[in-house]
Amino acid sequence: MIDPGIHKALPAADYHRRELGVVSNSALKHVRRSPAHYKAWIDGTAPDKDTPALAFGRAFHMAILEPEKFSSAYVEMPKFDGRTKEGKASRAAWEAQHSDAEPLLFDDMLTITAMSESVRRHPLASQMIREGQAELTLAWKDEETWLSCKSRLDYYVEPLAMIVDVKSTENASWDDFRRDVAKYGYHVQDALYRSAALALDMPVQHFVLLAVEKSPPYAVATFTLDAEGIGRGYQAARRDIDTLAHCMKTGRWPGYSETIQTIEVPFWAA
Repeated sequence: MIDPGIHKALPAADYHRRELGVVSNSALKHVRRSPAHYKAWIDGTAPDKDTPALAFGRAFHMAILEPEKFSSAYVEMPKFDGRTKEGKASRAAWEAQHSDAEPLLFDDMLTITAMSESVRRHPLASQMIREGQAELTLAWKDEETWLSCKSRLDYYVEPLAMIVDVKSTENASWDDFRRDVAKYGYHVQDALYRSAALALDMPVQHFVLLAVEKSPPYAVATFTLDAEGIGRGYQAARRDIDTLAHCMKTGRWPGYSETIQTIEVPFWAA
C-alpha cells in the first residue's frame, strides 16, 4: 500500500498494483458496474485487457508529457512479412536487439508525432504542459470511510494550481466530448483529484481535460467541468466509495439487481 503523501517518482507498476479496498479511479469504475465485477478484477479473474488502444494511449501520454523519456522508451518497428519464415526470423532478431524499448508501429509513431506537434502548436494547451510535474502520485485517506485512496495525475502545474489530464479521442468537439465525460466518468476523476489535493494541502483550482484527436487535422480542445458537473462527480465518487466500504465491512460483493428491472426504450429508437 502506498504511504499517504505526494510521490514524484513512484513507478507505474507500483501505482497500478491492485489492492482490495484501495480507492482509485480504475477501482471505482469497476465498483460502479457492480461490486462483483470489482472483486473479480481484484482477484485477477477479470484481468485488464491491454488493448492496442491502451498501449497507444500510454505512448501518447509519454510523448506529450515526458518527451525526454519517450525517445528511449519507444522505438519505431519496421514492417516485417509475418507470412514468411524469413520475415518472422527478422522480426525476432529485431525484437531481441531492441528489448530495452517498447516497439511502436510506423503508423502509430507517425500519428503520435503529429498529435504531439498539434498540442505544441496550440497557444493554450502548449502552455498548460510547461514547468510542471508529470505522473505525480497522490495517496490519502478518505475521511468518511478511512479507506486508502490513490490517484496519479497526468500533469500538475503548481503556479497555476492546475491539474491537466490528457485524453486521446476520435472527436474533440464540445458536443461529442461531453458524452465522453459521462461515458468514461471523467467527472468522478475530477472529484477524486480535487479530494486528493484537499487532503494533501495542494493548491488546485482547475482540472483541465486536454483532448487531442487521433486523425488529421489532430485538432486540440481543452475543457473544464461546470459547477454542476463537479458536484455530480463528488456525488458519484461518494456513492461508489461508500459502496466499496460497505462491501469491505460485510464481505458481500453483489452483482446486478436480483429483481426484474424495467427498461425505457430511448425516443430515438422509434
